[in-house]
Parts: sequence; C-alpha cells; structure tokens
Amino acid sequence: MNSVLKSKAEGLARQEGIDMPSQRMKKLLDELKIEMERGSYRKNVKIDTLVRKLKKEGLSEREQQIMRMYIIPEFGKLTLAQAIEHSKAYAERVAEEKVKSTGKKELRLFARLIQSGDPSYKLPKVKFKNPGNKFHAGQILEVDEILAVISNHVHPPYRLPCKVALYTGMRRGNILDLRKKDVDLKRREVRFTLNKIPKPMVVPISNKLAQVFAQVPWPIEDEGLLFPGLVKQALTIGVSRAFTRAGYCWFSFHKLRHTAACFLLENGIALETVSALLGHSSIKVTMEFYARVRPAALRKAVGVFDV
Repeated sequence: MNSVLKSKAEGLARQEGIDMPSQRMKKLLDELKIEMERGSYRKNVKIDTLVRKLKKEGLSEREQQIMRMYIIPEFGKLTLAQAIEHSKAYAERVAEEKVKSTGKKELRLFARLIQSGDPSYKLPKVKFKNPGNKFHAGQILEVDEILAVISNHVHPPYRLPCKVALYTGMRRGNILDLRKKDVDLKRREVRFTLNKIPKPMVVPISNKLAQVFAQVPWPIEDEGLLFPGLVKQALTIGVSRAFTRAGYCWFSFHKLRHTAACFLLENGIALETVSALLGHSSIKVTMEFYARVRPAALRKAVGVFDV
C-alpha cells in the first residue's frame, strides 16, 4: 500500500474538517485504489502461488509442459517482485538460446503468469537470434508426393491421421482428440474445439476425407477416440523420420497443415475461407503465410493493374 498517498489523504481530511472527502481527497484515494489494483501491495506473493492460480484458470497441455520444464524451475521459489526484477535477463537469454516460435510461446506464458499478480507488467522487448526454419515455397510438395510417402514410408497407425491433416488442415492435437461424436458422416461435418484457443470449428467432409474415415475401424462408442493409443510426440517424430527417409528432411506432421493451406489458396479458394477453415486468429495470419510461400503468385495478382 502507498503510505505517502494514504497519509496525504488523511491529512487533507483533518485539515478540511469534513466527513465527506473533497475533490482533491477523492483524487488521492482514486490514485491509491489504482496502486492497489495494480497489485503493488502483492509484490511479496510467491510465483508458486500464481502458478496454482493460473492452472485453475486453465492451461493447455503444451502450456503446462512449458511451465513445468522452464518457468517453474527458474522462478518457482521467487517472489513476484524478484521475478519481475529477473525478467529482463531471462527474456534476453530465451531470445538468445531458443528458436523464435518456441521462445515466444515461453515468454508469452511467463508474461501471463506475472500479469496474474501485477496487471501492469509488460514483458521486455527482445530480438530473437534464431528466427527458425520457416515454411517457404521451396518446401511445398504436391499432394500426390505426400500420399506416396504416407503409403510407402509412414508407420501404418499414423497414416489415417496424416491424411486427415492433409484434407482438413487440422492440427495434430485436434486430430488425435477426435471422437466418434465429433464426426457426423450423414451431415458430412467434423465438429471440434480448437486446442490453441477455445474456438468451436466445423470442417466439411470432402469425398477424399470420407474415404479416410471409411477406413477407421467402426463401430466406436460416441465418446471413443477415432485414433486411440496414439501419442502426439511419437506421431510427430514418426512422421518426420518417414519423410526424412523419403528425402524430405524438412517435412513434418505440421507441414501437412501448411500443404492444405497452399493447395486451397493455389486453387482459387478465397483467403477469408481458408483462414476460417484453418481457425486462424485473423486473416492477417493467413495473408502473411501466403506471402511467404507464394510471392510469385502475389506478384502475378498485382500485375492486373498493368493490363
């Protein structure tokens, strides 16, 4: 609590000799309230306490892993004030040592943790040394090439999830979480909630996707998983190794999602539609991706002004 503001407010009340606070006193009390709401009076709270609070609010599986492996070992025994003091050096080290996409996830989660105790906290700005190996035009494979690798190199239990990703653009976690009740073959729809953000999704079932689902061993109970027994990390490693054996060392399970986006966009499907199908947070995400993988197509598009 800010003792200076409090004593000023009390002194002003005594000087004016009134029960109701003056405009000046109200202003000081408002400032005091803001200080308290910012959490400045809670600087001694332990980070472990804030971690428990955040877990109750809800963390994804990936966020729990990041918290357990990286944030808690470094900050768990510190107070909020100590963690804030240490945060600049921590953010700079993450930016120095980790790939941008991975490091940003860790820093965003750390900021969310600190802000649960001090809403005014802002993460220090850092520049990542390693931007990572982003998906680009040279890594795009044709659908037939991908299907050939899946058939000839991918471990059989992983083949159907790969094809679902290819024909829907769904993320790995959402595919492995699919249950019988999520797949409506009569209405030809797949319904699920994004793992990354709690957003309900509906993906139409194409003829190709219907052929994939036809290979699932039915019947399954409504709550039964379509692909039981598959572990996310094992699926990722297995698919990456299969494509490496086939000569595509850069390819991974997640690249199936990128391929789906490229195929749709190259075949004239509107950006807004592709963005909605992939569950992107905004169309800007889709546009930035498309500009990276198909710059020639964009140049051709603006060329219409020269006609």
